[in-house]
Amino acid sequence: MIQFDFSKSGVSEEELETCEPLTALAHKKIEKERKEKLVGWWELPFDEKLPRSVLTQAEHFSKNFETLLVIGIGGSSQGAKMALHALTTPHLQQNIYFLESPDPWSVESLLEHVDFSNAAVNVVSKSGNTIETLSILESLPQKLKTKDRMVVTTATGEGKLFQMAMQNGWVTLPMPRNVGGRFSVFSAAALFQMAFAGIDIFDFLKGAREALQSQLPYKNGLIHHLLCEKHGKNISALLVYSEALSEFGGWYAQLLAESLGKGGKGQTPLVAQGPQVQHSLAQLFLDGPKDKVVTGLRIENHLKDPLGDLLARECRATLEALHEKKCPVIEIVLPQLSANALGELLMSYQMQIAFTGHLMNINPYDQPAVELIKKRI
Repeated sequence: MIQFDFSKSGVSEEELETCEPLTALAHKKIEKERKEKLVGWWELPFDEKLPRSVLTQAEHFSKNFETLLVIGIGGSSQGAKMALHALTTPHLQQNIYFLESPDPWSVESLLEHVDFSNAAVNVVSKSGNTIETLSILESLPQKLKTKDRMVVTTATGEGKLFQMAMQNGWVTLPMPRNVGGRFSVFSAAALFQMAFAGIDIFDFLKGAREALQSQLPYKNGLIHHLLCEKHGKNISALLVYSEALSEFGGWYAQLLAESLGKGGKGQTPLVAQGPQVQHSLAQLFLDGPKDKVVTGLRIENHLKDPLGDLLARECRATLEALHEKKCPVIEIVLPQLSANALGELLMSYQMQIAFTGHLMNINPYDQPAVELIKKRI
């Protein structure tokens, strides 16, 4: 199981105990949304049918194609991209490319320099109307949009992407309507690409189920809430001491910002890579404004590799120095780098963010201000 160390958080057990009425109310809201299926990400790890269906399609496409081109943006791509970066190794399939931005340079560069003669395409959009995704799909050469190459991951209904899939006979994988994009990493939105790459998605989902048995993610959420509301720590800094988990920061930043940045409230996510951060931002963290709570994330070094030992020492030294400078710190340690551990980590953070949203008395699942941008495109 993942280890959480709150001993240097700056929040006492007595202060946490004073929040029992508030935490009880937040837990009731979670129980209600799970029982009434108001949001569906809680139940994704328990769905036995979906991963089998996804694996069947992934095995079919991986046997027939060496390369996968994924078109999606935001929650439709960040989770899969992060998981693939963390878990793929030389003996696993790695020919997976992501097109997220309609930047002509990035689209043309990828299409010109990668051999897509033996490639399948996975288009991901829950609404089926994401303008960036549809525009990139439209720009693809027609030879990539044939019936045997296309996999569409979207919600069934009136979305443009779903309608296109029906008209062209493309394979479809369902996305639940009650699961937002940033909470969709345990759905087909990410599971298909992971299975295509040879990652054990069942072990990944098992890790998520294990996280749901723990109360520590809720404690982490409460500590962050108190540090923000009562102690002026309006920046949540994540120091990632693992190159394999370097993409985790982008997933975490979206989850935190879109879920909790509402009504003038919320912490600003700040992600940095360790130990590089010690040669860049550490001076600010140590001697700048006292407006941050810092989380150090690392993987346990079971192999006792000298480089791994150095990395662990650097993480601990950084957190100890921050604590000495009166900066609240939390350490999270993964037992190993595996599909199971990653699933536990991601679910832990989804639990934490949802719980924090309910502590703040806001809806952690919408993003109303984002619509202001969409209306102007």
